Amino acid sequence: MQKRIFLGISLPEDIKKRLFRFVEKEYKDLPVKWVRQENFHLTLNFLGYTQEEKIPEICEKIRQATENSKVCDIEFLRVETGPSKKIKRLIWLTGEKNSDLAELKNNLDRSLGTLLRERKDFVSHITLGRLKKREWENMEEEPAIEKKFQFSVPVSSVELFESKFEKGKRIYYVLESFPLQ
Repeated sequence: MQKRIFLGISLPEDIKKRLFRFVEKEYKDLPVKWVRQENFHLTLNFLGYTQEEKIPEICEKIRQATENSKVCDIEFLRVETGPSKKIKRLIWLTGEKNSDLAELKNNLDRSLGTLLRERKDFVSHITLGRLKKREWENMEEEPAIEKKFQFSVPVSSVELFESKFEKGKRIYYVLESFPLQ
């Protein structure tokens, strides 16, 4: 059996609530498929559909990659569209560059064999919603999506998540958590 898995950082519940309230207040009427509050997270590595019997081996690689990684804080700065100014598919919250997080991401990529290039410039982001392309393009005037929204998130572990589609909703389950030093 296959599981759809990814590696990420969980967010504290109070931060998830704050993000959800912000989205509701500022942007709820836009043509966007919003991420549900309980699903807010920071993705480090999408591993895709993986045979269940390979997950223990993946967990061991993650454990090795994280054993010397430092606990850190991520500073988030603003809500904007992404992945770039020209290509707009998402509304996300972007963070400040963080060398500890970039090093953790590079270690995980190397260990898992997913390193495409050095990512010293890894910038964290939390996806808040996905633009409904046709509706977005048909708007008379594109809304300005760039607001300051600053807060800090402590990172003391990395989680291996399973992503399932149940009862019409995307649900994320933590399969294993890997503490940082």
